[in-house]
Amino acid sequence: MRLKLLNKRLRDLRVSLGLSQEAMGSYGFISTPGWVKIENATRNPSDELISTLCDWLAKEGHVDAGQKQALLEELLCLKYVNSLSSFVSRLASDYYKTLVIPNILRLPEKA
Repeated sequence: MRLKLLNKRLRDLRVSLGLSQEAMGSYGFISTPGWVKIENATRNPSDELISTLCDWLAKEGHVDAGQKQALLEELLCLKYVNSLSSFVSRLASDYYKTLVIPNILRLPEKA
């Protein structure tokens, strides 16, 4: 199954932190099965979950306040790209791939 942009980005965030799916579930803002469903694109995270995740990243010192806001905006944009028509979503997805986004807990690109 092809992962949607948001689901892939959340998986990349988890991997960049060196955490397992079980560890993400143990932090209390989502269950382990819930996190697995999000990464597998069978469930979309709520806006509240995305906000809580960004708050947790800031609280744990993984991002500063500016990075937290940028990451929150990026994740919310990715979430709503998926709800557009398939044509517009494809255009937005292609445009997203061309953007230079600050390296906020992002896996390095493979050469």
